[in-house]
Amino acid sequence: MDKADDDSRLHRIFRELQGKGLIGRERRLVQCPFTPSARGCPALNCIRYRRAFYERYLFGASDDTLRFVLLHEEGHIRSGSSLLSALPVLLALMLLPAVLPFLQAGGPLVRFASIALLAVTVFSIYRIYCRRMCDEEFVADRYAAEAMRCCYGVKDPGSLLQNLLTGLRVEASAEPAPHRRTYGGLSRVIPGLFRSEPDYRPSIADRVQKIRAGVSADRLSSGRMRAPDTPVIPRE
Repeated sequence: MDKADDDSRLHRIFRELQGKGLIGRERRLVQCPFTPSARGCPALNCIRYRRAFYERYLFGASDDTLRFVLLHEEGHIRSGSSLLSALPVLLALMLLPAVLPFLQAGGPLVRFASIALLAVTVFSIYRIYCRRMCDEEFVADRYAAEAMRCCYGVKDPGSLLQNLLTGLRVEASAEPAPHRRTYGGLSRVIPGLFRSEPDYRPSIADRVQKIRAGVSADRLSSGRMRAPDTPVIPRE
């Protein structure tokens, strides 16, 4: 199978998921050279992916792996991830006009207090943003895991995610030095679904543990396969 055929396989799986109602029927799958990897975009109602990333990291991946990738991004769209994550940044921008007059006209003590207040506020907003981004990954993982379990009979979607992320990390670490300089390694090439550094993204172990904990909770529930905090499948 050449890369063109494999790219069409991604679109075929996308249409398959749409047919099952797991991805919105009005959603589009588009190539975007400005997207580092794959990213659900609620504002544009599409899932964007970079072809170079797909060919390097997901070429030859199993159908279930590609389904999980697309469903994860769909989970981001359904939760409005990109729009909600921008709110802390907007709050920080709204604060600047209120502080600037004190920085320009106040005395040394007022300036120092204003700078300290601004620094504390920005740091607090950053922490809120980090927690929000972490929660988003768990929600998107949970959506994809439930869909794979309920609609495709995958008993352990946590293993599917673990193998996917671990394989991507190995592939990225094996990049030639020029390629690492161009893309910044795993932390830049794989910033969304695939980034698992110990910053605002949860680790691979945490994400897998959350999925497996959700599976166990669902199996212990009264015959229902959906946890209370999981997006509804399949209809929007």
